[in-house]
Amino acid sequence: MKKLSTDFYITAFLAVVMIRPAFAEPISAVIGLENSQIVENNQPLSLTPNIGTLIPLSDAFSPITFLQSANNANWFDEVGKKIRVEHKQRDLNYTGLLTKIDQDTGNFSLLVHERPTTLPISDFYIIPLEQTDKPTDVMASFPVSYQTGQLSWTPQLSLIFDNDRVLVSQQALLHNNSNTNIEIQDSLLHYSRSSSPRLFKAERNTLAMSTAQQDVNYQDNEISLSLGHHLIAIAPYSNTLYALPSNHSKIDKQTHTANVYTHQNSSGRTDLDFNNKVTFTLKKDGLPGQYRTFWKRNNLLIPGNTVTLNTVRADYPLNIVTNKSQDITGYLTLKSASSQKLPSTQVWEVTIENHANKAQSYSVEQNTNGIIEVLEGSNAAKANANSIIVAGKIKANSKKTITYKIELKN
Repeated sequence: MKKLSTDFYITAFLAVVMIRPAFAEPISAVIGLENSQIVENNQPLSLTPNIGTLIPLSDAFSPITFLQSANNANWFDEVGKKIRVEHKQRDLNYTGLLTKIDQDTGNFSLLVHERPTTLPISDFYIIPLEQTDKPTDVMASFPVSYQTGQLSWTPQLSLIFDNDRVLVSQQALLHNNSNTNIEIQDSLLHYSRSSSPRLFKAERNTLAMSTAQQDVNYQDNEISLSLGHHLIAIAPYSNTLYALPSNHSKIDKQTHTANVYTHQNSSGRTDLDFNNKVTFTLKKDGLPGQYRTFWKRNNLLIPGNTVTLNTVRADYPLNIVTNKSQDITGYLTLKSASSQKLPSTQVWEVTIENHANKAQSYSVEQNTNGIIEVLEGSNAAKANANSIIVAGKIKANSKKTITYKIELKN
């Protein structure tokens, strides 16, 4: 019986959070990483405009009045009304009558059980408990556009490696930083630059899965993605995770790579630090940005490196360093040198050891401190004017040595 009661209250809470007044119309928006460009009718504005961004989309319009301070605009509407405030970080809330807002100190006064309480505005979210009666106005309704920081989004991007395939997983975390429910329709996500994610209370996070996913659009040198015609509701001070198009690619190659820098005074043995590099080709356009990498093990995900992808276009090959190699070790040794100054003739030896029970591909890039005039060695090749690639395959549980000679000049 106790469980039924708990379920009932949870359901009731979600209903209160998610329901938007029936008279409210959905807004259309180009949702950016920090701000959004809204288009809606002027009566009333759903969100608080950033100063200087309100654009009437009508040749003739009546004066429009709104608060100058976008930071605390939603608080002023509730003075003299019953509200609930929730702490942004702690499990702390108060319910009472909002009696005063002090702009100079950044505090508000709340009458809780007939006792006045003063608290800092910046530490709390405000949730109205009384419906605000909008004044009837003879002013004609007309469309306007404005920019607001109360609606934004953060890309949530992942690469999940599973045997010989990789899933390019993309989601959008929509942020509502206002005290009202927001409904958006016929809107776009706009990717302009990376932005730090906004964090809200976990219990206010919701998940919205799209059944009609759109493709990422590269047009006019801008990156956007349509959210479609269906309605998306976002509760006050909450995040909504929205599914974006994801796709699979086949892994073309997996190589253990190491880079080493040498100079004419190098001597002795230099240990090689190998990393695991996965190569694959994208099937569809995607979003650039930071991707978290994971290795799938049964139904679990093992985290790897976070990588930055600047180009995520269809048919574009990607080389992803996922994590440090645990299978391949090795070292580079200078066997002889004709001089410690350039020009110099040098003999190098690369030793590779495979500790795994399967054959592995490896690649070692040596960056020299000079221009390579001559390179001799069957397993070595010039990568550019001053670097060499030693690459190949090594059998399971084996060790191999590659020797090559180079002539360097200034």
